[in-house]
Amino acid sequence: MKRLFLCLLLLMVVVLNAAESRYLYPLATIKNSQAYDITVDAGYVFVRNQRQIWIYNSFNAWQPRLEASFFSVHPIEDLNLQGASTLYIASHEPTNTITPIDSLNTFGRIYFVNNIIGDKLAREGSTLYVADRIRGIDIFNVAKGAMNDLIASFSEKWGIRDFLAEYPYLYALNDFGAVIVDVSEQDFPLSAATNYMISNAEKLLKDREYLFVAAGKELLVLSVRDIKKPTLVAQMRMPSEIQDLAIKDQRLYLALGQGGMRIIDISVPTRMQDLNNFYPPFAVYSVALENDFIYLGLGREGWMIYEYR
Repeated sequence: MKRLFLCLLLLMVVVLNAAESRYLYPLATIKNSQAYDITVDAGYVFVRNQRQIWIYNSFNAWQPRLEASFFSVHPIEDLNLQGASTLYIASHEPTNTITPIDSLNTFGRIYFVNNIIGDKLAREGSTLYVADRIRGIDIFNVAKGAMNDLIASFSEKWGIRDFLAEYPYLYALNDFGAVIVDVSEQDFPLSAATNYMISNAEKLLKDREYLFVAAGKELLVLSVRDIKKPTLVAQMRMPSEIQDLAIKDQRLYLALGQGGMRIIDISVPTRMQDLNNFYPPFAVYSVALENDFIYLGLGREGWMIYEYR
């Protein structure tokens, strides 16, 4: 009887810890842009489709102000902001032309745009990492805002689907699974570890000593406590394919397309718990976080801001 009582008490503690005490409050819906990808940086929201980028000032979360917009001749693969005015845009075409749209009728910010050949971008300080789906990873010094200082390249005959930089390592996904690259000596990047037990992985994020990987409908968790042996420690299946993911305060936010958005407690990654499921009126393709705000990219329907408190 005593053992049964202790088990029930433990179950109650787990349930109470998993209960969510925060609520979603809709603030704004912005319809004059297409948001298949959404990024937030220092109070500015960058939304884009394959050919155009819209940049908003979110100081007033109830009415974001359009600051600038750019049109790309060729499809945009990724973007990254350095400082307050340098915008790096990745595409597959070296002659791609990125032009500002001058019909905004607003006094917006000025951005200096650099076109880069590649699929994915990650930056730490003055170091910009450019991943290519075929070639691998190039490492640039962009301290002066230029792209002519190539430090090194890393490739083992595989390309990159997604990656992130957290010195001294790069955490990457390729066609076979996960790869960790040691960049402690930037001139000589080295493969530190691999885990090829996962497949169809498209996106990843890191929180503490865990990698959270989106692979179709599967959410996978890899422990990288032992950096030389990334190990699959948990897995959760979603009702729809995972389009995007974001992490804040040990909560994982998943954009699930027609399946809406799901919030998961990852305080104990090996025992993930559902906290909230939310279904906007349109499919959710991308999610970004800043302070207590959640930004949802709704494709051709625009984007939305929610306060989560």
